[in-house]
Amino acid sequence: MPVGLHPEHAVRAYRDERPSITRLILEARWAHYRLTDALDHAPDSNAVPALRRFKLLHTGALVDILALRTRDPDLYEAARDHGDLLREVDGLALNDHPHNGLNHLRAQYARLHHHTHGDACRAPQATDDSLPPQRTFRRSGPRLVRQMLDTYAWANLGRTPRFPAVDVASEQRLHIMTRGLLLDWAATAAPTDNATAAAAANAGHALRAFDRRSTLSDPRARAYLLDAFRDFDDQDEDVDPHPHDCAGGCAGTGEVLTVLTWEHHGGGIYTAVHQEPILCYGAPTTHALDCATCEGNGFTYTPGYRELCLDGRMPASEPATSSVVPQDA
Repeated sequence: MPVGLHPEHAVRAYRDERPSITRLILEARWAHYRLTDALDHAPDSNAVPALRRFKLLHTGALVDILALRTRDPDLYEAARDHGDLLREVDGLALNDHPHNGLNHLRAQYARLHHHTHGDACRAPQATDDSLPPQRTFRRSGPRLVRQMLDTYAWANLGRTPRFPAVDVASEQRLHIMTRGLLLDWAATAAPTDNATAAAAANAGHALRAFDRRSTLSDPRARAYLLDAFRDFDDQDEDVDPHPHDCAGGCAGTGEVLTVLTWEHHGGGIYTAVHQEPILCYGAPTTHALDCATCEGNGFTYTPGYRELCLDGRMPASEPATSSVVPQDA
């Protein structure tokens, strides 16, 4: 059954394919899971670079289409970052290519689906002067996408003997919530997308079933996603607003833009290639010495790259075992 025209179909790369939000999430989370598994199981494998590119392409396409629908500036910046990094992976320097990273991302997505014209030009359309749909949750769009992908990966990896400490049920529940919220946000931004609205409602029903609650109507099931996530936010984050002169450097937003990935050029030389907003703790941070992910050094390493470890972050003032590795090292 053909997908109706939505805001993203003004871009040629998406107009011909008309991808659904549900399919984009399936592809992005599978790509993220495969890379996460490979980096843990065989980080020196020759397959890692291809899997990294696979993840950049599919996650970037998901973020880009969400940005086109919601007109969220954070999502737009994240999509552009994915495109820039994809262009670097493809061997194109930032100063020797006529198109920006976002155009490259869209062109590669089109070619993946065998469209002969992979350009990113927008089709003629009427100017939309309406206000963008307001986000109904506090977390930034890119962070919600990342959390949706991470929880899927760890809900599956936690079933293996390699990760006995992973709380699989908790990861599964949070994945249902974050996936449902993304679907709900995308459906709200495109009211004619009945398929995405139905998928959001199904996620709400799945969450209620997971919580052993009674069945509700579709609209109330979608509302339950938001209520459950607000409860999670209240437990997971400080509800008090950060001051404008916050010591963590967030300027009151509760999030700080941080470099997450560096490319290694040899001889200990790294250049930053990807950044995203992460949670601000309201103070300078250190890293736990007993962090199981990075063994306390604050970074993980894969062939050609260094990535910031977020698992052991903690406020520097906490009297726990922590290293002196700074976040912006």
